[in-house]
Amino acid sequence: MAGSEAEWVTIANSLLFKCHIHLRIHELQDCDANVFIALYQSILGEKVPDLIAIPRSQEDDAHNVQAVIDSLALDYLQVSLSHITGENIVKGDKESIKNLLEIFDGLLEYLTERISETSHEKSKFKNGNLLWFTFYDISLIFLYIFLHRKQIH
Repeated sequence: MAGSEAEWVTIANSLLFKCHIHLRIHELQDCDANVFIALYQSILGEKVPDLIAIPRSQEDDAHNVQAVIDSLALDYLQVSLSHITGENIVKGDKESIKNLLEIFDGLLEYLTERISETSHEKSKFKNGNLLWFTFYDISLIFLYIFLHRKQIH
């Protein structure tokens, strides 16, 4: 992982920019439920399952972030992400925020590379979002993140 908080703020803002999300953060704790919901929906091109559309409390925000984490773990990466919780994200836990940002950064990088590799083939986009891939392709993201994680250290 990158080191300083400033580096992580840059990573977060880069993700938001690349995904055409009109949010900017100034400190790591600004990565709230809205940021992670927007990243999920932009990168994966679908709505977060079990989303509370109008969150009215911190508990609702934690539920929504947990729905993002659970869907990534079960539907895409097929690995446990039990070390990251919606509650910790909403509380502003920096390590949890960094871990979830790292997953989205790796996911976007992987999908972008896959798009580049298949650019000679007919690419189908859904609602202007990134390509849909098979579960096999998506599950490779997890492996990709951890192989490149050592290069960041």
